[in-house]
Amino acid sequence: MTLKSGIIVGRRGNDYFLDGDMQLTPAQLKLLDEKGSFETEGGKKITGPEMSLNPITNLPINLADGTVPRNLGINGDPYRLWAMVRFTYGSSVTNNPKSAIVKAHIKQALLEIQSKSNVRFYNATGQPTVDPTYGFAYPYIEINYLGTSSDVSESSIIGRNPAGGKQTINLADFAVFYTYNPRETYERSDYGVIIHELCHAIGMMHEQNRPDRDNYVNINFSNLKNPQGTSQFQKISSNYSYFGNYDFNSVMGYSSLTSSSSVVNDVNQPMYTKKDNTEITQGSTLSDLDRLWLNQYHIPYIARSDVYRELDATVYKTDNTIATPQERLQFQASLNNGNPNPPQGGQIPNNF
Repeated sequence: MTLKSGIIVGRRGNDYFLDGDMQLTPAQLKLLDEKGSFETEGGKKITGPEMSLNPITNLPINLADGTVPRNLGINGDPYRLWAMVRFTYGSSVTNNPKSAIVKAHIKQALLEIQSKSNVRFYNATGQPTVDPTYGFAYPYIEINYLGTSSDVSESSIIGRNPAGGKQTINLADFAVFYTYNPRETYERSDYGVIIHELCHAIGMMHEQNRPDRDNYVNINFSNLKNPQGTSQFQKISSNYSYFGNYDFNSVMGYSSLTSSSSVVNDVNQPMYTKKDNTEITQGSTLSDLDRLWLNQYHIPYIARSDVYRELDATVYKTDNTIATPQERLQFQASLNNGNPNPPQGGQIPNNF
């Protein structure tokens, strides 16, 4: 459907999607309809990591002193970063006959992102979803595996939902398995599809949505069906940050070819190409520029039961280089009122 702003969105059931797999919150849909962007007047410009949140709960740290910031209840800016990305495995994962394989692939994707960036995940499966003292809903992602149902499509909300509570990542069968024909299905050897959807939930968007994309790629609009295909190549011109030139290796970019006949007229022809008409292949893991974006906006926290903000052993700087041990301690001290030494016994299990 086409919104009043001219932006095209898809609808599946009661949910709305931008570019095929980016699920919109009601607030984001309203802003796109009225303004054509996610940005609100007076919205906070994101220039670095979100340091006002408790790493585990993603609620404001100063709740402990009884002060509730205004943006906890009513937040005009729909785009928010995570401290640690709090997630759970949905029952569609834990109760599935393929649970062991599906969880293994999700785990590898989580670990892959952690190993190459400052993003850290916290597994809150089976834990409370509401703060017992203040009653606020913890923001968290429920990861679902929806199999091969005909109406299944990959999807994730973009960034942390400022309304709090549950948001979902839905994984289809092709996130875990390749199917070459109805009788031959193989376990995937890469985790790129899952990494892609996790990165949406972290806050990343599609590379081909960059406002400067026409300097780098040619869109083959004649091969794109409307609206299923054209909607996936809309430019996002506000409340969107990027670093460097167009990244042809990004895990967030689409490949030139798609097998979906609902998106293109001819699956043998590309959706888009480089300027020299050569084809693009989607990255299967984080590129250096993907990492640059993630490291600009995240801090590698260790899960703790107290309010001390302890850093992981590896801290990436904003240029993707690793901070020295001294730089790490200095940064840790700056996060904890000058104290570089975490209290003993505060770390808690965080297994994926």
